[in-house]
This record gives sequence, C-alpha cells and structure tokens, in this order.
Amino acid sequence: MQRCILVMGPSGVGKSSLAKAIAGHLNAAFIEGDDYHPPGNRAAMAAGRPLDDAMRRPWLLALAEAVRLSAMTRETVFACSALKRSYRDILRDRIGPLVLVYPQAPAAVILARMQARDHFMPPAMLQSQLATLEQPGADEAAIRLDMTRPLDETVAEAIRQLSAR
Repeated sequence: MQRCILVMGPSGVGKSSLAKAIAGHLNAAFIEGDDYHPPGNRAAMAAGRPLDDAMRRPWLLALAEAVRLSAMTRETVFACSALKRSYRDILRDRIGPLVLVYPQAPAAVILARMQARDHFMPPAMLQSQLATLEQPGADEAAIRLDMTRPLDETVAEAIRQLSAR
C-alpha cells in the first residue's frame, strides 16, 4: 500500500482545494470524499439537516474502499470531513495507516468562503459541523495548517511537513 493522506475538517475550510494541490505536487491520486455521498445524504445536507452516524457509515465505507483501491498502486490524497474520531477510525480500519492533514480557520473565515461558493452544503450547516468536530488527538499526529494564509504558502508548508515524515 502506498501512503494515504487524509485532508480533514469542516465544509468550507478549504480541504478539497488543499488536497488537490497536495496531490498535484506529489503526483498522487486525488479523491473527493463528497463524490461518495449517496443522493439521500446530499439531499439531507442541502435541506439543512445534519447527517447522523448511520447516514455517514455507508459513505465512509464507500470512500474507504475507493481510497484503498487507489492506494494499492499509488500515493493517494483524499478530502473528507472525518469530523469525529470514530469516522477517522472507520477510515483507518478499512484503509490502513493515514497521514492526517488538518486545515484550520476561524468560523467567520469559513462562513465567508461557504457564502461565496456554489455547493450542496449550505452555510447554515457550518455550526453543526463545528459542533460535531472532534479535533485530532495527539496520537493522530495531524499536520495542522493555517488556512488564512495564501493557498500556495499553505501547500508549501504541508509538503514540507509531509516530506519530514
């Protein structure tokens, strides 16, 4: 298995942009976690209803399988909210070891980004995402990144830290 890098965090923090840029720099595969949500999950979120654990499980399992298959042949970077430790544990159980990249920004910055984009996740859902978020524990050894900085600087810092591992 090749290295798997999970870029995690709430919707709107910039995890997909960051993950794509990291994958491009590493010549790795990129997988967008949102692509694996079943239609019912997307509809619930678009209607402003947070997903419960039962709704998230099939999504996490489908995503984990895609990442696992990808990592059999090449390094893989994937974007997934993975807000709870239990969700990250499901991913680790199905994929294997993960390198966590955890982009962070103040809620006001994330909200402004959400308001400026066209996405199925409405800005009104940010508070439920932040309430659900369980920050990575010390044992998860996450690479924490400041997403208020320009993306190219943040990517360079991510690459620097990934290279040191």
